[in-house]
Order: sequence, then C-alpha cells, then structure tokens
Amino acid sequence: MLKNIHAHWITLLHSVFAGLAGLFLIIESYEIITNTDVKFSFILFLLAATVIGSIHFFFDGYFISGFLKREIEISSNSFDSKVHIKFGDFFQQQGWKAVGVNDFFDSEVDDDLVAINSLHGKIINNYWPDDGAQWQKQINGGLKGIKATLVKRKKGNSKRYPIGTTAKAITGKDKFLFVAFGETNVTNNESTANAEMLICAVRGLLRKARSVCSNEPINIPLMGSGLARVGIRNAILVDLILSAIFEETKISKITDSITIVLPEEKSSEINLGAISRDWN
Repeated sequence: MLKNIHAHWITLLHSVFAGLAGLFLIIESYEIITNTDVKFSFILFLLAATVIGSIHFFFDGYFISGFLKREIEISSNSFDSKVHIKFGDFFQQQGWKAVGVNDFFDSEVDDDLVAINSLHGKIINNYWPDDGAQWQKQINGGLKGIKATLVKRKKGNSKRYPIGTTAKAITGKDKFLFVAFGETNVTNNESTANAEMLICAVRGLLRKARSVCSNEPINIPLMGSGLARVGIRNAILVDLILSAIFEETKISKITDSITIVLPEEKSSEINLGAISRDWN
C-alpha cells in the first residue's frame, strides 16, 4: 500500500494543493456572500485541506482514474478464460510461468549469452544451479523436431529457432514455458525485439500452453520491458500482450486463468484503471 502511494506521490501532492485551493475558495466565497469572517486557524485549515485532498486522491485512484488499482480482470464474451493483470512478484505466482529467451535458447548465464539480471538468467541461476545443464537438456528435448537454422557462433548454441518457438522445463513443483522472443545478433550476442515479435512470442507460448498446461493457471511477465530492447512504453506493452492473448484464446480455449504479472516498480507507469476501461 505504502509503496503504491509512494509511486504516485506527485499526484497526491497535486490533490492536496487542489484541496487547499478548493477549501480556500469555499471559505472566501462564504465570507463575501454572508459578510462574515470565518474564524479558522491556519493549522486547522491545512489539516482540513490535506484530508480533503487525500480523500480525493484515494477516491480518484481507486474509482475514477484507477491509478491505485493493484489488479483488474479483463472479460470478453468471445472466450471463457479469465484474464487478470496485477502488480506482484512473478516468482511467487502459482501455476506455469512464461519466460522470454533468445532465439538460440542459450543456457550460459555470463552476461554475454544470457544476462544475469534478465528473467531468463535469474530463473536458470535460481532453479537450475548446475550451470543450466539440466535446463538445457529439458529444453533440447522439447525442441526436437522443430525446424531450426544452423548458425556459426563463437560460443553458445548453434541452432536458431523461429520467434514464438516454446519449450517447457520443470524443476520440482515449478513449471516454466520458455519462448523464443529476442533475435540475437551473433556478433555481440545482444537480443532485440519489436512489437510484432512480442505478439508472435505470446501467441507461440499460448499455443504450447494449450497442449501442456492441463488447464492450470499461466503467468506472463511484462515481456519486452527489459533487455529485449523493444523500446515501447510499458502500458503499450501490456496492450500488445493482451491483444495476443485475445487473438489466440478466440481460436480455442487455452486454460481457465491467464495472468499478466507486472513488476512493482512499474506501478507509476501503468494505470490499470485505464487499461480496464479500454478493454472492458
């Protein structure tokens, strides 16, 4: 709660100043009309204005503009899956977790092939602490039979897969879907993507989810906001992910629940109330 308010402290300040102006206008109008002096201490005036501004801030944040909302549900008559968007810890979500990787499905987390701070790198380091060998084994098994292009590289895997190619990997109770999202520059191993690739990647992972998830929940992070270098505002990334979900879900049911999990630090950039109004 406090983190959410802190992310919108400028809006809170504006509301308080609006409360000051509004209260001052009311008092001045009353004094002029009634020719009466209102006995009001300055401290009490500031306190009353702060309360009025705060009430406006919370009412607007939750019920009008919606910038304080933490979770919304997008509904549509065209399919029966529940689509949620919320701020939270991606790693704490129940069900399958979707992760974007480069189109070579590299496993070496060395800040060259796979960045340590990327979601891909964090998952390999946290869930497959054997340098990714078992992860790579599962991924390679899932990629058998999928057409790939052989590419000469100084290091890393040599097979480049189409964007949207998806393979599953499971460790204990944790289940993941890894989807080829970024296109790798073999000269410097940097991965880049665009809006078209994002939609293709999300639809590809959902097609895979349809066959492997057994109606369990699917969690999708804010793909494209980090090292994939899509270069699009985060709120638009959410719209693109939703577009891909809607298009793929209309074909046939994938699962009962799909959740887009947004990082807490993006709460000042993404207005869930506005997204709800646009999509519902």
